[in-house]
Formats: sequence, C-alpha cells, structure tokens
Amino acid sequence: MSRLDRRALGGLVLGLVALGLGSLALAGARAGRPTAVESARTAPSVLRPDPVALPLAPPPAPEPSASATTAAPAAPLVIVAGGDVNLGRECGQAILSDPHYDPFRHMAPLWGDADLRFVNLESQLSDQDGETQSPRNRLVFTGPPGGAETLAQAGIGVVSTANNHAWDYGRGAFFETLDNLARAGVKSAGTARTLDRAYAPVLLEVRGRRIAVLAVTQIWNAGPIEQHEGKNYVAWARLSRLRTALEQARREADFVILSYHGGVEYIDAPIDATRRFIDSAVKTGLIDVVIGHHPHVPQGVGFRFGRPVFYSLGNFVFAGHDWAPWTLYGLVARLELGADRALHVSACPVAIDGHFPKPVPPGDHRSNDVREHLINTSTSVGRVRIGTADARGCFPIEPAP
Repeated sequence: MSRLDRRALGGLVLGLVALGLGSLALAGARAGRPTAVESARTAPSVLRPDPVALPLAPPPAPEPSASATTAAPAAPLVIVAGGDVNLGRECGQAILSDPHYDPFRHMAPLWGDADLRFVNLESQLSDQDGETQSPRNRLVFTGPPGGAETLAQAGIGVVSTANNHAWDYGRGAFFETLDNLARAGVKSAGTARTLDRAYAPVLLEVRGRRIAVLAVTQIWNAGPIEQHEGKNYVAWARLSRLRTALEQARREADFVILSYHGGVEYIDAPIDATRRFIDSAVKTGLIDVVIGHHPHVPQGVGFRFGRPVFYSLGNFVFAGHDWAPWTLYGLVARLELGADRALHVSACPVAIDGHFPKPVPPGDHRSNDVREHLINTSTSVGRVRIGTADARGCFPIEPAP
C-alpha cells in the first residue's frame, strides 16, 4: 500500500492484481505546439501497448514500386486531455491581476507536442465586478472573462462545459461564458443556446483528420435538472438523446471522444450509475474513447467493448485538499492515433501545487505511488496492463489478455 493510501480518509480498498509487462519502445517525431485552437522521446518506454483496433480503418495502401522512395511514416496525431479546471477562486483573482497569468505553465513536458488539447472547464467565465467566488458559498465560483484567453494562450482547443457548475452565477453568466469562449476561439462542448446544439458534436480539423468531441453531465447543483431551466441548454447523460449526435459524429469524424461528468466526489471507483451509462454508450460502437470528470480524484482506466475509458482524471487546475490526498494528484490522458488508426493510450500523473498541475517525472517516488493507485483502482473497472513510466512520466496502458 502506498504512503498516500495509508493516510487517505475514505475511499474503497481495492485488490492488487498481477500485471504482465511487455517491453517495446515509444518513439517518433512529434508535431510542434498546436495553433491557438482548431488546426486547433526520446528515451525508450518500458511498455509499448499493443494497438487498439478502431472501426472504419482505411484500405491498405498499394505496394510501392521498386524505384519509389520509401517515405518516413507520419508521426501519430497526439490528443491530450486534462481533468477539472477551475479558473475561479484564487486562480481567477490572479487572472484579473495579470491577463497573461498561466496556470498551465508547467505542462510543456506532457503536452508540448500535442496536436489537440482538451480539458473540463469546471467554472463559468463571467464578469461579476471582480468576484470569483461567492462570499456565501465557496462551492459557487466563476472565472473572469479573461479566463477564455488563458485557455487559448495555453493552446487548449476545446473544453467541456457540461458539468454541475455550468449555472453557478445563473443564466446570464451561462451565456456570457459561451460568448467569452467563442471570442477567444476556444470550442465548447455540452452546452449551447439550444439543446440540439448542446448535444451536437464539436468537429475539429487536426492535421487533416476530423476529431469529434461530445460532452454530457449526470450531475447538477441546482436540483433536478428536469425541473430547472438548464435542461434547455445542457446536454444530460441520456443515451436516447445522445445517440443521434454520436451517429453524426461517427459519420463525419475519424475519431470520437465522449466527455462524461458524473459519479461521486472523493471516492476511488465509479458508481453503478456511471458504469451503466458508459457501458451503454460505448456498446453502441460509436465512441473511440471516454474521458471522465467530477470525482476530483483519479480513478481507474478500463477497456469497455474494446474502447479505453478514463473514469476520472481528477483535478488539473483545481486546488485539492490535504484531508483527501488523492485530490492533490490528477491524470492526463495521452492518446496517440497512428496513420493506420492504431491507438496507443497512456496516463500521465500530475501533482497539484495550489492550482498548478506539475508533471511527475519518472523515478520520482510519487510516480510509483500514482502507478500503484492506478493499478489498484483499475481492478474494479476491467483487467488492464499498466507499464512503468516512460520518458515523459506517462504509464502506457493496454487491455490485459
């Protein structure tokens, strides 16, 4: 048991499973820092996961002629997803003081080569006369309008806004958030001015490929969403409504990401409602990866019907609690999509320093702690093989035989 688990309060005690490790290497040139939004190692790793087959693979290319020059294989398309981002509270005050304030300043080792960056925006972005947290309730907060530029400056191309804080400062702040993101050129998934648009996939052209991002929430702070005005603007985790959007995404995109916001805070395993919804969604065959948020702690990674599911990435730009040690760590999902549509998946640990995420380097004792926690929590969501940290500190993940 890790030193963190020995002092954690609460959580589920999960058994260790014996894991087999392969030994191959991750290498290859990477693209440079992505553009603001839409267009948007070289040390060996211990484990190179076997590729996960994805649907709609293109036909094989014809054999080159003897006189043809063999071209170097294209570098994989890299998508990086972070967890919960709160640009309110103290972070919001810093942004108000300095428009160039960058809470993502330490993230270059993990996403410097990413072609697309995605996070869950857990706060509104609205002008409240300098207020970034309710004086009456610390659980009600907003980032300032300039938080949209903070995201854009960090090269974040798309965010999920379907979550339980989407209505913290009300209807006006809800629409203002959408306007601020649009002004900065940051796409938003899961909320919109109409429900149809909230469910619709966000389509991004990335290095000649089309990536679709959809987002839903199963948590709402203002009572039952069926009785709240937000039901008209927020994509709820309801598969009967989501399916049409997923079918559109599958037709129009090469890779489909579903962001899911739900579960219970501070526990190590997804609850039954989360498992049921994700299983029913992935079982449609229309999704390539699920990225989970809300518990504020990293949960396990599993493969459901052949697709990777990150049940909770935990905190990212979001202050944790000393009394809940795993809120002081998060995961960054790294997805490498090859030209042959082979998908390589890894989980990269970050330590939360205030509201700054900092990559945990390989060889650091915290890396071993996070890997042990990831192994333990993943036993509840499916059998996987989790490799040791590569040169970036990321743990390669593949389904166990």
